[in-house]
Amino acid sequence: MTQDKTINSLSEYVDFIHNQEHRHISQWFFRGHSDTGFQLVPSLFRIDRKESWANWDQIEKYIMRQFIAESRPYIKSVPTDYIEWLTIAQHYGLPTRLLDWTTNPLIALYFAVENYKNDKDANVWLYGLSSTNNCWGESTWLAKKINLSGNLCENIIFPSHIDTRITNQSGCFTIHEIPKSGQPFVPLNENPRIFDTFIKVVINKDKRKDILNELYYVGIHRGFIYPGLEGLTSRLKFEIETTHKRATLLSEKE
Repeated sequence: MTQDKTINSLSEYVDFIHNQEHRHISQWFFRGHSDTGFQLVPSLFRIDRKESWANWDQIEKYIMRQFIAESRPYIKSVPTDYIEWLTIAQHYGLPTRLLDWTTNPLIALYFAVENYKNDKDANVWLYGLSSTNNCWGESTWLAKKINLSGNLCENIIFPSHIDTRITNQSGCFTIHEIPKSGQPFVPLNENPRIFDTFIKVVINKDKRKDILNELYYVGIHRGFIYPGLEGLTSRLKFEIETTHKRATLLSEKE
């Protein structure tokens, strides 16, 4: 099931998230797109295979073999399995069959509105997994998620926090099988399992900068998203280059 919703402010967005189904959904995942035309397709499957003269599985084997061999001098904590290697590769921009998600809706909103200078409406995808423990109207967070690692979400990966970006971004992934030879990858929301729920929250292009400034007020900025010198310098550039509306207290208006 897919639904659409348009929001125009941070408060409207938070209110919308808060009022979603939280009894029959064990977990909501969020993903931001700077262009509503983007599909829920992992980066590996966006590669034009005709240019590489190879299938997706051959491409993955090659780039991951080289990444594992050449990235070790730059990694503080060496991954212990292939999934961790995929996680690190994905975070640093290598095409993989992982699709980035976050359990923090503000992080997804940031990614949606960060590139406010393009001429596109943005959006956040909400991906809901059904709860198998929904008998009560009120429960603990644990009770709602008790079967989150079961069969209903076998394609969800909650990675080890081997990089600070994963921690700050509340990062997680869906992992997808490589289609059979010659077959296209069907976007995730177009081929959902029976219990999956998808909601598309659209942000008008004219509202993106205002929402980006609102996120800055609550501590969601590039310095937090990308901890380290790169994030620090990007945040400082944002502070000197990006204008924002100055709020006036209601008492001063009267």
